[in-house]
Amino acid sequence: MENYLQFGLLFIAAIIGGAVNAFAGGGGFIVFPSLVLNGVSSIRANAMTCVSMWFGNVASVKAFKNDIHILSKDLKIILLISGIGGLCGATVMVMTDPEIFRSLVPYFHLISWGTFAFSKSILAYFQKVSKGSGHFEYSHGKLLPLFLINFYGGYFNAGIGIMILTLFTLYGMKDLNEMNGLKVLMVTVNNGIAALCFVFSGLIDWKITIVLTIGGIIGGYYGAVFSRHMNQELVRKLIIFVGGIIAVYFFTT
Repeated sequence: MENYLQFGLLFIAAIIGGAVNAFAGGGGFIVFPSLVLNGVSSIRANAMTCVSMWFGNVASVKAFKNDIHILSKDLKIILLISGIGGLCGATVMVMTDPEIFRSLVPYFHLISWGTFAFSKSILAYFQKVSKGSGHFEYSHGKLLPLFLINFYGGYFNAGIGIMILTLFTLYGMKDLNEMNGLKVLMVTVNNGIAALCFVFSGLIDWKITIVLTIGGIIGGYYGAVFSRHMNQELVRKLIIFVGGIIAVYFFTT
């Protein structure tokens, strides 16, 4: 990994991943495989992706902050659930045998890719059947689904964005910008807690992670800024195409 070309390619992958996370989700489809293809073990690649992309999420929060309209009490509760879920998921991942984790990666990737690929149909269905005020309102019946998604986010992360958007749609939210803003805020808390676990676990190669972090910040901020002006459908199709190729690769290697 001491090759400048490899660092450059990873930097570009991080910029793309950060931008994609900001307005479509699925940035993990870019960064995680880039690390694996460069010889990083799956479990270390997962931890390093989480740590590096976290800073990009923080940058995205600033761009979305004016879109979030939720009661302070409800916001505190869902962010607490995000943090606890991230902590639990990351702790279990650190304790997982690396070979077992590597064997699970193709299935996690396939699930997250499938969720992303069919996200429009999933969201459209739940928009038809959901009822609500248009904004998120917490109730105890929403605790377990929120926790499970955030546990997954702490453990593997890829695809958590679209899972959160689907859940928000089911709960009656209508404004996509508000949903994206709240999603980015939740993922930021979730990944922030998980990242702390990974930092102290010894799984982080800091040379690579710093390169990814800088790229993630740049991509995360500008992705959020320009998200309203980009052809999101075209980007989505490209992510689905790339993610599908990577899914095949993971199952055949």
